[in-house]
Amino acid sequence: MLTEVAVAGIYLPPFFVYACVAVPVFLSVRYVLARTGVLRRVWHPALFEFAISLCLVAFLMLYV
Repeated sequence: MLTEVAVAGIYLPPFFVYACVAVPVFLSVRYVLARTGVLRRVWHPALFEFAISLCLVAFLMLYV
């Protein structure tokens, strides 16, 4: 797990760094899910996307 990251003299929490890394990964996963039609089959697409983003951040925090 990362420690605090200093950017221009401002200390950022590691969660912020993991969340920023997860955004491009999430956008690519979302694109694939939209193209394959999975998002049309779930009950609440926004809730499903939010859950996927949380899983990605948790995965990055645990294994990176």
